[in-house]
Amino acid sequence: MSFSNPEVFWTLLLLLPAGLLLYASYLQGKQELQRIGGAWRGPRLHSVYRLKGFFSGLLLMLTFLLLILAWSGPSWGMSPVEEPQNGLDIALAVDVSRSMTATDIQPSRIDQAREVVRALVAAFPNARFSLVVFEGVGVTLTPLTPDQAVLDRWLDELGPHLTTSPGSNLASGLEEALRTVGFSSLHHRVVVVLSDGETREGNLLETARKAAGLGIEVFTLGFGTPEGGRIPDRDSFLKDDFGFPVQTKRDDRNLQLLSSETGGKFFVGTDRASQRELQDLLSNLGNPASRGGVTLETVPRYRVFLFLALLTLSGFLLVRIVPWRGVF
Repeated sequence: MSFSNPEVFWTLLLLLPAGLLLYASYLQGKQELQRIGGAWRGPRLHSVYRLKGFFSGLLLMLTFLLLILAWSGPSWGMSPVEEPQNGLDIALAVDVSRSMTATDIQPSRIDQAREVVRALVAAFPNARFSLVVFEGVGVTLTPLTPDQAVLDRWLDELGPHLTTSPGSNLASGLEEALRTVGFSSLHHRVVVVLSDGETREGNLLETARKAAGLGIEVFTLGFGTPEGGRIPDRDSFLKDDFGFPVQTKRDDRNLQLLSSETGGKFFVGTDRASQRELQDLLSNLGNPASRGGVTLETVPRYRVFLFLALLTLSGFLLVRIVPWRGVF
C-alpha cells in the first residue's frame, strides 16, 4: 500500500483531544442522568447510556479515522492504463541570425529552413506546433497551436528583423523552445532546431541537459556548407573590423551536441532523405504503439475508506437516535 498524501497522517494527533472531549461529554451526561433519573431509575438509565455512549463514541472516532485514511490517498494493486492515443507537441526553433542569410546554399539558409518547416508542418496535420526564433535571445512567435495558417503567416516573415537582440545564442533559442512545450502534456514532446550551428553565447551543454531531464528529445537540422559563405549586407557583404568579408560556416558540432545529449538526432537540413527520416522518427514518437500502448499504474482506493466512513457515521446516528430497551 502507498499513500499520495502521507503528510495528512499528522491529523491523527487530533483524535486524542477529540477522544478526551467525547469522554468529558460522557461524564457530564452520566451526572445529568443520575440527577434526572433518581435512585430507582438511575442504574437502568446509566446502563443503557453507557452502552450507547461507548458505541456511538467508538463509531464516531472510527469515522474520523477512516476519513483521514481516505484523505491520505491510499492505493494498492496495479491496473493497466492505456496511454494517450494522439499526437505530438513540436517546438520549432529557427535561427534567424544574420549568418542564416548566407547564400552558400540557394536561395539562402533561412529560405531553405523555411521550406523544411513548411514540409514538416504539412506532414503532421494533427500535431501542435510552437514557433520560436532566436538571435541573441529566443523569442516565441506562436505558442503551441494546431492552427497551421498562423504558423504559415509567421514563416513568411522569418528573418533577422524579427528580433532586436543581435548575436547568435543557440542555448537561448532552445531554452525558449523548451518553455513552450515544457509544461505537463499528454502528447509526446520534441524540439526541432533549424540552424547553421554557430553560437557565441549561452551554455549549450547545460540547456541540452535540461531538455534531457524533462524527457524532451531535440532533433537538429544544420543549414549551410562546411566551406561556408558570405553574409549579404546591402549591396555588398558583411565585413569584419579589418575590412574583410565575414565567412560563415555550418558548425555541426554544436548541433550534434544537442541531439546526442537528449536522445535526438542530427540531420543535414538540405538533404531530402534526412528530412524524410526525421518525419518517420517523429511519426513513430507520436504513435502510442511505439511506446508500449499501455502502462501499469497503482489503483487509488480512497473510495473504500469513504464508503466505510459513511457506514460508521450511519451507525453513529442510529445508535444516537433509535431508543434502546424503550428507554432512550
